[in-house]
Amino acid sequence: MKTGFRILLLSFFVVTRLFSQDDDGIVRVEFDARADVFQLVPCGEKGVLMFYESIKQIDQSNKAWICLFYDINLNPLWSKEIPVLKDLSYIDFYVYENDVYLAFQNLTKSRIDEYNFQLVKINLFDSGFEIKSIFIPEKADLVNFEVTGNTFVGGFNYFRDEAIVIIKNLTNDEEKIVKFTGQPSFIKNIRFNPLAAQVYVAVNIYQERKQSAIYLNGYDFNGSLQTSILVTPARESEKLMNAQINFQSSDEIYILGSFNNLNGKLSKTDEASQGEESEGFYIAKIQNGEQKFIKLHRLVDFKNITQILNNEQLQSVNSDLKKSKKKGIESTLYYELLIHDLIKNGDDFVMLAEAYYPEYHQVSTMSYDFYGRPMPYYYTVFDGYRYFNAFVAGLNTSGDLTWSNGIKIWDVTSFNLQKKVEVFFDAGESVLFYNHEGKIVSKVMSGYEDIGEVEHTKIATRFPEDFQMEATQGMVKHWYGNFFVAYGYQTLKNNTLGGGSKRRVFYFNKVIFN
Repeated sequence: MKTGFRILLLSFFVVTRLFSQDDDGIVRVEFDARADVFQLVPCGEKGVLMFYESIKQIDQSNKAWICLFYDINLNPLWSKEIPVLKDLSYIDFYVYENDVYLAFQNLTKSRIDEYNFQLVKINLFDSGFEIKSIFIPEKADLVNFEVTGNTFVGGFNYFRDEAIVIIKNLTNDEEKIVKFTGQPSFIKNIRFNPLAAQVYVAVNIYQERKQSAIYLNGYDFNGSLQTSILVTPARESEKLMNAQINFQSSDEIYILGSFNNLNGKLSKTDEASQGEESEGFYIAKIQNGEQKFIKLHRLVDFKNITQILNNEQLQSVNSDLKKSKKKGIESTLYYELLIHDLIKNGDDFVMLAEAYYPEYHQVSTMSYDFYGRPMPYYYTVFDGYRYFNAFVAGLNTSGDLTWSNGIKIWDVTSFNLQKKVEVFFDAGESVLFYNHEGKIVSKVMSGYEDIGEVEHTKIATRFPEDFQMEATQGMVKHWYGNFFVAYGYQTLKNNTLGGGSKRRVFYFNKVIFN
């Protein structure tokens, strides 16, 4: 194992040691963590922003959020206290040039006369900030948002299967709202066209209760519809569920996402599941306002699917495949997938998705009726989403599958669906990896082929005598170039330190592939 790892270090791109400007070679920041409140935003070569909600009440309406900005060597550059409406929670971010935009939303019931969404713009160089308050529908879910120049665009899905797009001029506060009425609709993705002053929205519109189609709609900054294209699969049963938009040129757009063959049908897990099952990935090309092709690639057809799946899932899949073969029906795989943003690798596209399922346990308790007779009853408790695999697939501009691979995920659960896995490419090789229990779990591959074994590289702590007792909520995100930032919470014990040997920290480390 040790020898193989050294060979990989010399020959391929793998996770190596975590280093920094101090004498111990560790680029790391730690904060005392009495509560899980910290958030982190990688801001490219400008640095990294860490922020959290403090207990300080600024006035009757606002609480203080503390922001700290670090350079690429994790040296602190500035800190700032920012007032945010007290009932709002952080939900998303967007980095545009020298500014980072933080979105806050009231996730509970708010009064009709209260703002329930705020956009905080922070300048990364001088820490100056501006706040824009916006009304959105109650309990609306933000799909994603982007900012270009002085224009904000956000897509929201909310109660009764309605969706809206908000286009707001951040200079003069002029606001345009695009509504999808008459039929249930769900926004899947929203993007500025970098080649024109346009907003493109991929929206799922339902013709019937369970049957839907994806439209790619283009709007100007006044919210006027300029183009609408139906993305059409080959068969009516094929349902396109996600849509990542990529602009190749002024007249060439690619749509990528996941699909299933359950359009108009109920799957066996629809009743109990939070998500929607996928059968594989698709790619569609739109040119001059017309669909040129759409190609679908099923997970079951990946030639290395049995090498990708973890043991538990593989046993289930083999059983299902045998049953399908015996009955003479087409076999398939259906998984709930957390789809990543589209990745470009050279001229090709890469789809990355994490497979999960909601996990529950049943609790029994006893009550007694008026006469003292025992009456047992049962209820179900949600334990979180359990991740079990990540799938990655390469697709060329002709829509063909060029390679597929993946990494097994063991014993990772989360109460919030978060993208845990990252991928890094260089010189024909790639690495899939995630942060789990204080280690970077990584796998090197070249197309369909695995290179070496799965490695578990310890994330360096502040002191060599630190002993990790617990690690939770581990994350790793691309930062810039071949650098990533790993972060999460650790409980560490160190008997050589005075003032108590145990500490719980929020940490973030700089990770490099070399």
